[in-house]
Amino acid sequence: MDTDTPYPAGPTGIPPQLTQATPIYKRRAWFAVAGLMLFVLLYLLFAGWFAYTAYKLFASIAAGNRNILGVGLVGACAAFLAIFMLKALFFIDRSDLSGNIEITADQHPRLFEFLHRLADEAGAPRPYRVFLSPQVNAAVFYDLSFLNLIWPSKKNLEIGLGLLNILTLGEFKAVCAHEFGHFAQRTMAVGRWVYVAQRIAGNIVAKRDALDRFLDGLSNTDLRIAWIGWLLKLIVWSIRSLMDSVFSVVVLAQRALSREMEMQADRVAVSLTGSDALVHALYRLQAADDAWERTLSFISSEAHKQRAVSDVFAVQSRLLKLVGVFLNDPAYRKMRRPENNPQAHRIFEPELAQPPRMWSTHPFNHEREENAKRIYLAAPLDERSSWELFDAPQKVCEEMSAHLLRGYENLQPTPIEETLRTLEEAFQCESLRPFYRGVYLGRSAVRHAAHAEDLYDMKLPADAGALAMLYPENLSHELEQLRRQEKEVALLKALRDGHFTPPDGIIRHRGRRIPRRRLPAAIAAAQKELQALREKIETHDRHCRSLHRHAAIAVGHGWEAYLVGLARTLHYATHREADLLDAQGHLGNTLAVTTATRKVSKSGLKRILKASEDTYETLAAIYAESTEVALDETLRRRLGNAEQTPASWTKILGEFELVAPDKDNINEWINVIDGWIGHTAGRLDALKDAALEQLLASEREVARHWQDWQKDGQQDANDIPDAPAPSRVPQDYAVLLPDAGRKRQTRLGFWARFQTADGIVPTLTRLAAACLIVVPVLGFGSRIGEVDLTVYNGLARTVEVRAGEKIVTLPPYAASRLDLPGDKRYHIETRIPGGATIESFDEILSAGGSIYNIAGASALVRAVAVYGDARPESPQFLGAPRWVPNPGVDLLFQEPPSQIKMRKGSSGATRSLIQGAGDLPPETMREFVTDENQRIHLIATHARWDDPAAPNTAGWLSLARSSPEFAQIVKARLEDNPRDAAALNFKQ
Repeated sequence: MDTDTPYPAGPTGIPPQLTQATPIYKRRAWFAVAGLMLFVLLYLLFAGWFAYTAYKLFASIAAGNRNILGVGLVGACAAFLAIFMLKALFFIDRSDLSGNIEITADQHPRLFEFLHRLADEAGAPRPYRVFLSPQVNAAVFYDLSFLNLIWPSKKNLEIGLGLLNILTLGEFKAVCAHEFGHFAQRTMAVGRWVYVAQRIAGNIVAKRDALDRFLDGLSNTDLRIAWIGWLLKLIVWSIRSLMDSVFSVVVLAQRALSREMEMQADRVAVSLTGSDALVHALYRLQAADDAWERTLSFISSEAHKQRAVSDVFAVQSRLLKLVGVFLNDPAYRKMRRPENNPQAHRIFEPELAQPPRMWSTHPFNHEREENAKRIYLAAPLDERSSWELFDAPQKVCEEMSAHLLRGYENLQPTPIEETLRTLEEAFQCESLRPFYRGVYLGRSAVRHAAHAEDLYDMKLPADAGALAMLYPENLSHELEQLRRQEKEVALLKALRDGHFTPPDGIIRHRGRRIPRRRLPAAIAAAQKELQALREKIETHDRHCRSLHRHAAIAVGHGWEAYLVGLARTLHYATHREADLLDAQGHLGNTLAVTTATRKVSKSGLKRILKASEDTYETLAAIYAESTEVALDETLRRRLGNAEQTPASWTKILGEFELVAPDKDNINEWINVIDGWIGHTAGRLDALKDAALEQLLASEREVARHWQDWQKDGQQDANDIPDAPAPSRVPQDYAVLLPDAGRKRQTRLGFWARFQTADGIVPTLTRLAAACLIVVPVLGFGSRIGEVDLTVYNGLARTVEVRAGEKIVTLPPYAASRLDLPGDKRYHIETRIPGGATIESFDEILSAGGSIYNIAGASALVRAVAVYGDARPESPQFLGAPRWVPNPGVDLLFQEPPSQIKMRKGSSGATRSLIQGAGDLPPETMREFVTDENQRIHLIATHARWDDPAAPNTAGWLSLARSSPEFAQIVKARLEDNPRDAAALNFKQ
């Protein structure tokens, strides 16, 4: 490696196919693009259709549509839905840079030289801008808007100093090479497109804004108007559901592609840094994250004490070392590549179960390691510090530390040496001493006991010699067994419940393949083993407390009462905190379940109020019984600080000013309850830690006195100090044993799962319901503003009718319906097929229904069909009009059904209809027409146009003989058909 330039050497002999896109990568890219195009096309079609419908309807009003109210209402609804969809396109997703500091090449030339050289080697564009953040992270980020479906954003690079601080230079190069691998990927455009589409879908499905509030308000107004809001909300729900269902397919495809993109970027990193550096960096990440979380907690604690941490990264590094010391692991999260056969060495192993792969955006670590070592490339491991990339690393650390603390005011600068001493003192806890083998780390020694007295078994013999053997070396092994068994049971249950899946679809438990049906038996056996391990450790806990109580009895001076008081205080604080947090968890579960559909029903509100009341009562009881808690001076000192020791537990808790929840204040109450619980649980947790520390320290002191007395054979009362006055807690208080918490609802009801598409069946059901609503809405919208033109042919001959671009051929006495866009002027022409024109005229067709009675050639009759006990009505003779707008009946030119289904409780019903009389004898039809002008026109029309072979043609000619136009009628018939026998007869 080059020791002068902070740029680690890379591998040699790189196979050309290493960084080439794999077939599965290409397939998933095409699948993601296809799914994305489907979503975008469907989305734009919906939005465009609503916009076009609104335009069409408003244009019809402008053209003179007389149904202004109805058409305008539907047009306004269509416009609302168009705006609802189109508004989701107008967003700009700018990256949050508030926690970052932008740097330039002038400020940090060595870093930029490193980044530019690495980008060039990766074949990637150089980052547009570079930012430093305090996080354990490195990432590509960019601004997004709808326009980025066409124009790509410029890519920026974030370098998290919390990550850089932990990694070696070689590992940091591997991480940056991975990010530049993303820069170089052409399919990043697919990821960008999908992310843009995801934001659009998210704006539709999840976002609630002024339009939703408008619908809510509209739905809660007068019933005569509210129905419009209800209808629109139903349509909006259907659109959201449909878009969500379609986009879920896109997301699945994108996440599958994302995993392949990560693998591809890893191969780019391997080509530049070798197979080990990236894997080592992945291995360090968990420790870096853990140390960073502890760092944030520590600097927050210091800030509340008005002390500023000048170098947070020095704290992170020291914490990493302290954790290694505490775990008795000097090589904590450090890796050494084996000398022999390094390509076969594996750090990560697949778990018994893992989250479902289909929803994961990143491969699992064991998959990434296999991918990195599939073609093994050796490269030198550069162990230099990543801070060598900066000319003034300490200045960078201090600037970022000050930036991280910018929200605090009036902090006193503190030398880093003093800060690190404070940090190390915090780790000098009694419970963290190696002597205890970690038995008090991450577990409670009192939670299993229903009563404080259950912590003791005074039947055990008092043996001073046993004190030195209370924490044997094998205790660490037993604790590790316990943790492994707890994890195993949890994973088996996750497999059973379907929350996790086996890595390759096959359940392997302790080296054996087991079918899913045997999971309950495997869980039962594992739980039995777990219970045995727990009981063994709990027995050890009782042995420790009991033996030290024997010692306290022996040494006297009030030490037994003092130790018992500390144990009871520890028991009280542990169970009260557990009960409070369990109530909070139950309330959170109730809120999540009842608000899953974004609407809280009356029964859901009752559940929320019940859970809230339980939480309030739990919280109120802690404050009410605080006067019964008397802490000894040592505990109060531990709970205080160097400047002040609190006077009492009541003062530590503070005043309880929270009001009880009710249906009127529940929203505000929910907003503040977590703050109250956080404060109270934090005080209980501090008391719990202080009581445990003081108990262990006091037990150690008592044990020393007893062992000295046993060794000397006599007890000098002057050598043993009096114990402090013991702490006191209430005699009765709520306890919460392990696995005995409030019952949680782990599965939504079907209605909620239907609305949230939780599960295959609910998802398909919701999709079907959405389609059943959306499709008729689209059909209805396309019909609004159209004319249902019913054409009736009362002539005794076949005719052809043209209305605009539509043509229909009608035999004698037949009817047909034409759907035409309304509010337009149409040229209507009726002719004999291949022959003369019967009539031709222009008509403006307004939205609604109309009857075109060809040439006024038939009398029309309005009748009522009667069913059951309904009262009969006499038929109405409408004459022989050529045009009937908006006839307003149930049936046109159809025979009424023989029977109908009547409403429940009804004894009769009717159906209105209009029928034609074109086939009636001329004398009869003439009597149906009372208007003399219509009668003359009716006779002339039939005499002129009826088919010569029709049985009534001669009759119509006979009636027309008295007409002054009779000669012209006969002449016209003979011109059309020279052999017309009826016309020849009248001519003669």
